Amino acid sequence: MNTTIKAKDTFHASMRKYARLKRFFERFSADPDFMNNLKLNFNETLEKNHIKIDREDVRYLFEKENSETPEAVIKMWNIVQNKQRWVEQFYLNDCLPSKASMLSWRKRQIERQRYDLGPFFTNTNIHSSLAVELSQGCSVGCWFCALSPDSLKNNYSHETNQEEWIRFIQIMNSFLGNAIKSTFLYWATEPFDNPYYEKFCIDLYNETGVFPPTTTAVAHKDIDRIKQFLKLSSDYGTWLNRFSLTSLGIMRKVHKNYTEEELAEVECLPLNKKANYAYGNSGNFRERTKADPNLLAEQDEKLRTAPWHHKDSDYNSSEDYANGSICCVSGFLVNMVSRKIQLISPTTATDEWPLGYIIFDEAKFENIEELQIILNSWEERFFKSEMDLDDFVAFYPWIHTRFTENEVILKGRFNQKKQFSRIDDPVITKLIELITNTKSSFKEIQAHALEQFDISLIDSKKAINTLFSYGFISEK
Repeated sequence: MNTTIKAKDTFHASMRKYARLKRFFERFSADPDFMNNLKLNFNETLEKNHIKIDREDVRYLFEKENSETPEAVIKMWNIVQNKQRWVEQFYLNDCLPSKASMLSWRKRQIERQRYDLGPFFTNTNIHSSLAVELSQGCSVGCWFCALSPDSLKNNYSHETNQEEWIRFIQIMNSFLGNAIKSTFLYWATEPFDNPYYEKFCIDLYNETGVFPPTTTAVAHKDIDRIKQFLKLSSDYGTWLNRFSLTSLGIMRKVHKNYTEEELAEVECLPLNKKANYAYGNSGNFRERTKADPNLLAEQDEKLRTAPWHHKDSDYNSSEDYANGSICCVSGFLVNMVSRKIQLISPTTATDEWPLGYIIFDEAKFENIEELQIILNSWEERFFKSEMDLDDFVAFYPWIHTRFTENEVILKGRFNQKKQFSRIDDPVITKLIELITNTKSSFKEIQAHALEQFDISLIDSKKAINTLFSYGFISEK
């Protein structure tokens, strides 16, 4: 835990140290006219946008040639690196499910994502185990929202449901173990639509020891409430809050009403159309791109300028859009208003999964006792390390097989592939051929392997489950 605390403290220290520079780059990444305005009148442009830095801090922007990495870029990169170290330590080490069965399922979903959504998405994702919605619908209505919520209909009341809420946390805590610490309390919702949001966060902290991170799109509206929440969450040790800023006007208002110090540990995400940020191609945005393909092409150009994209031959030689999902949960999504629970994991958005995540199953619960029954049932059905004999065996439709004289290749999106030698892996290469050409159950594939290639049931079982563990075999 000392390593975790140190990682969070280091991340926060870098955000506080470079708070003013961080604000500058928030505007820089959002406003395509910002640079030209700086050149015309540096001080006036900064004052208009409520930014306080010296010209020397960003001198490199005005130099024609600069072979060395600018100091300002190094400082911002320092924040990014410290954040990633925290994510890896907390979410990928401290917040793992206690049940070996769920841990196996989670690892398998993460492996699948490498071939489905690409290594950058997979390596930077928090892979949380639980997201909880405290409202039904959302009041904001972002045109690009990747989760396509309905309009706000109702909220989960803390006054009438606190006892049930705490019991819910306890049940999930018992089931998830340390993974409960990865919980956050929004999804296709605006957290501050719920007037009791702060109280729910405090209850979660009291039961788990962790105050959840929060992302809001209304930081420009109820400013006093948000300021109080920033102080509250900081006092309880949250690791991050984020503001979704959907227009340049909203960004200017936020920067005017919050000091750099107040936003030091807040990520301000520029989500206006002309910002450097690229939208997730699911939900509302994906529907827009169907009608206007140029919209997706514009966003794709942004992605291709990112260093992790254009410096990686697997990415820059791929035609796939590298932001096919914004989902960050491989686990449970629960709405406390509708009392619906889903088992989900990220996937590239398609017509089958338009919101960018697979729904393995969903159910309604009337009370906490029913929720416990659902969890137990899903544990038996989904959280397993090996396939059952009657399970249908097929590769995901986006997995392509290629057979050469010396090897068999399974290839996913973004040129991600795994190669199997016919000499070193004769059993698994033959099983890949059978799975590709035969749409059958596990035991039927085994029978074919025995009949056609004299592969024993033990060896075929091991080979199929190896492919299963790599995330190649569909679980839906």
